[in-house]
Amino acid sequence: MNLDLIREGIETKVYHVSSDTKVPLHEHAAQDEVFYCIKGSGFGVLEDREVELKVGDTFVAPAGTLHSMRSAGDIYVTATLIPVNRIICQCKQVSYGDIRKAMVGGARTIEEIKEITGAGTGCGGCTGEIEKILSVACGGKGVSMEDLLNAVKGGADTTEKVEEVTGAGAGCGRCKALLQNVIDIKR
Repeated sequence: MNLDLIREGIETKVYHVSSDTKVPLHEHAAQDEVFYCIKGSGFGVLEDREVELKVGDTFVAPAGTLHSMRSAGDIYVTATLIPVNRIICQCKQVSYGDIRKAMVGGARTIEEIKEITGAGTGCGGCTGEIEKILSVACGGKGVSMEDLLNAVKGGADTTEKVEEVTGAGAGCGRCKALLQNVIDIKR
């Protein structure tokens, strides 16, 4: 990946999480997220564990890891999203991006991913991770492929309508090509 593409892909945000803020568990499949506490205290939630945060502490949510934040009072953090293209299949050097591109092209099963990318055809140790990727339409909003298909079957025939019904595509928008493909092929 060239340095200019990395620079373009980095996003920095500032969040305020109070006791009444509900941050749902979500993931950024192709971005690591690094949090830095600038004021207050709270907790970074990483799948099934919590990390206490106070001023000056950091918390890292690796790409593809469910995470959230919570606070009993107030916490202010900066969050930097750093693009990564993590390797899912070590045997065949198939990345997360390669699998998502195959999904945008219509792949929906492990067999189709194997055929298109070669992932899972070596030792097979990555098939669980491939299944997880196949089940997610929008990691940022926590929308499953099942929820997306139900919305399309229910009449959501544009990415805007899918966003209204499910929330998918409302964040970074990286999933919109996949959303459009699901709308187009109804699968």
